[in-house]
Amino acid sequence: MGIPFKIRKLHRHIALLMGGFLSAASCLAMDAGELYEKRSPSIWLVSVYNAQGQRIKLGSSVVIGQEELVTNCHVLAQGKAISIKHENTLHEARLVHADVERDLCIIRAKGLVAPAVNIAPASTLKVGQRVFAIGAPSGMELTLSDGLVAALNRDRDDKLSRIQISAPISGGSSGGGLFDTEGRLLGIPYLTIREAQNLNFAIPAEWIAEVPARAKVALGKFRAESVAPPAPIVAASSPRGPARPAAEPGQRLSGDDLSSHFANLTRIVAISPNGTPLELEFKQNGAFGVTNMQTRGYSDGRWRIMPESNEVCFDMGNPKFIGMQHCYQLVRYGQTYTMRSVSSSYFFTYSMQGS
Repeated sequence: MGIPFKIRKLHRHIALLMGGFLSAASCLAMDAGELYEKRSPSIWLVSVYNAQGQRIKLGSSVVIGQEELVTNCHVLAQGKAISIKHENTLHEARLVHADVERDLCIIRAKGLVAPAVNIAPASTLKVGQRVFAIGAPSGMELTLSDGLVAALNRDRDDKLSRIQISAPISGGSSGGGLFDTEGRLLGIPYLTIREAQNLNFAIPAEWIAEVPARAKVALGKFRAESVAPPAPIVAASSPRGPARPAAEPGQRLSGDDLSSHFANLTRIVAISPNGTPLELEFKQNGAFGVTNMQTRGYSDGRWRIMPESNEVCFDMGNPKFIGMQHCYQLVRYGQTYTMRSVSSSYFFTYSMQGS
């Protein structure tokens, strides 16, 4: 028995509708070549220079608005001048907003003509979706890689804290773009775990919109802290209560004094700007560990002395400790020490009394 004419017509109508939906979806999705062609003009190499005009760092950046780009703050740390480059075009740039806690900084380049990217809501992120990274790994401009969203890492409040990806990145990729198949910016690659195999992470791009407001708040705190006395100290050897701050003027440690101080450190309890105690463990092979004594959060990392600038620098593996991924100058007040970041408002204090 044949299918009635009206039913056959309905089937054809449904098939046409479904075909239209599939066609529309395929038009939105781009292959790797098309995505690279459309989004690579928005990716610029970042060069950072010291006071002597020597280039000290390379990274990547993404155009997010008229004459504005986003990159990672750790790319800019310790820099005195910034330039951006795309193929044969070069511009000077300057920092305008810094959200150091989330490692997102906005820079401005006068005269920049480049398309701004569209930012995807974090709600569109799904484990297993295909992603593309464009940046400058090891300074190799406009390098494309692809992979998947491997995991969505969340904090204690179940809020998204970082995007784990299988798209390969390396040094110089920091600050570049992570895109979905529609060419929307999903994240800013910022971290790869060198000791592991292809463990890479990006900061949610949705956070970029919050950078100016958060930077303003952080700057206000920094100015207040700059004129305030040192925060209360908890001594590593006296966990019962705060130690009394020393009254004498502070002395900045440099040269052999700085190196000698850290050569003798093993374990201290320091106080962060919000009053949280941190247990810091140092090893003379450069290994380093920090434990938040309230939340028990932990991160390993590396520490190193920078003799040319009289600073100690920390590289942390856990992005929740991103505030510590910077270099510090050390000031002594008797047996009390204040370690203050050279590129952000972050600082912490500790005591060597009784050690």
